[in-house]
Amino acid sequence: MSDDGRGLRFGTVAEDYDRYRPAPPPEAAGLFGDLTGHRVLEVGAGTGQLTRFLRGLGAEVSIIEPDDAMRAVLVRRSPEVTVLDGRAESVPAADASFDVVASSSAWHWFEQPAATIELARVLRDEGRIFVLWNGFSRDDPWMRELTRLREREGDSGRRPRGWHAELAVENLFREVRDVTIDWTYTLAIDDVVALFRTYSGAIIRSEDDRRAMDVAVRARLTARFGDGPAELPMTLRGTTARRRDR
Repeated sequence: MSDDGRGLRFGTVAEDYDRYRPAPPPEAAGLFGDLTGHRVLEVGAGTGQLTRFLRGLGAEVSIIEPDDAMRAVLVRRSPEVTVLDGRAESVPAADASFDVVASSSAWHWFEQPAATIELARVLRDEGRIFVLWNGFSRDDPWMRELTRLREREGDSGRRPRGWHAELAVENLFREVRDVTIDWTYTLAIDDVVALFRTYSGAIIRSEDDRRAMDVAVRARLTARFGDGPAELPMTLRGTTARRRDR
């Protein structure tokens, strides 16, 4: 698969990314439990949607986010977090430094199996890993058709978003299980149009192409929801596991 650098172009839409991308639904708190006092590493943290959620559960959060503009938004909104200058495949931390490792809608940008091995290294024995994607439901045919509008036809650099993570690497994890939470994201139609511009398939397109996408997205939404708001079926999906004892 080609790498055209699009994973580091989200900073061009950092403010809108933070404004329109969804945080985890409240039901996701049940996945993590009480994190009071837990040392959590979040990798590919973006502008901090998951970061703020984890902080709300009591976590002491360290983040890795390679995009300067995205990280600047995160730090502005969550100045109490610790910023590490690294990447998923090379974390500047000692072995067993963290109780929890988490990633939301970023795992498909990491190099594997290097990232899995490295994140297991910094996770303490019996610590937990959460690899999640939070996005439009793939089980709804209408949403599948709508989301195709954000992708460029014949895009060889597109990274497929995940359903789950493959954590069966070097017998590092146990209690591996897939998780799914269905929920609804309610937004004004103008906000959904702006949201679509924050995905990589839209970022790499020309402004003329993005305007055409805006028109098509708005038409689909108006036909279904009238003046709005739009109620979008969403799914938080991913994989959790525990670090095996060394």
